[in-house]
Amino acid sequence: MIPQVSRSWSIFLGILMMLLGFVALSNQFIATITVTTFIGIILMFGAAVSLIKIFSIHGWQNHIWYLVVALAYGVAGFVFIARPFEAAIAFTFVLGWAILIGGIFRIFMAFKLRHHRGAGWVLFSAIISIILGGLIISQWPVAGLYILGLFLSIELIFAGAGWLGLGLSTSK
Repeated sequence: MIPQVSRSWSIFLGILMMLLGFVALSNQFIATITVTTFIGIILMFGAAVSLIKIFSIHGWQNHIWYLVVALAYGVAGFVFIARPFEAAIAFTFVLGWAILIGGIFRIFMAFKLRHHRGAGWVLFSAIISIILGGLIISQWPVAGLYILGLFLSIELIFAGAGWLGLGLSTSK
């Protein structure tokens, strides 16, 4: 069965997401701090869940590990909320390396898949990731003040465009 798509809601959500994306794009610094604070809130929630989990398990060894996880999440969440600029800079550094390393691994995968149709796309995406990761790392630490906001902006704009396109192509 094909799921029903509300034309008006898809168009509305698409336009709203695109507008939010352009607002975020207009001030990537504020968008980056918003992302960092949101990550901090999620980490604090994870700390709370881990602390609650302690009361539902048996055995002191398991309690210790959940307590360690809760403390790690709590400290990280606190840092992301209390020091969003520093957290964004550190997170961007790790993100840049993760993107770069992911691209390097995809190059190996592309060569391993070279006999398959579409392997060129894997290689292309790997090269883009290596370039993107390299640009982030080369612009660090300054990139840490805007890159998360830039990524959020791009995501919102393209996700909104997808919803808008879906809504405009729906007949109802």
